[in-house]
Amino acid sequence: MPNKFLSLGEFITPGLITPFYFVGLGLTALGTLLGVLGGLGLLIYSPLAGLTTIFTALIAGIAYAIGIRMFAELFIAVFRLHDRFVGGHPKDGVPE
Repeated sequence: MPNKFLSLGEFITPGLITPFYFVGLGLTALGTLLGVLGGLGLLIYSPLAGLTTIFTALIAGIAYAIGIRMFAELFIAVFRLHDRFVGGHPKDGVPE
């Protein structure tokens, strides 16, 4: 990895997208879990508000996971298009 990072022979950004994708999924899962636990705690005081909070947390977690996936695939597509049209090496010129 250090050799790839220090040399400009190839782009490392597509390889960095995957860890950020998993970090985003982990944060989404953590937020969803906290929302569900908050809804379970709210069930004691108001059952309707607790159920609404649980369902909202689950739906938001699914929507965030889909959004993170779309965002990661968008970045991968942009870098693949860049490699295709400009070249894989920063010193490559624009093809004619």
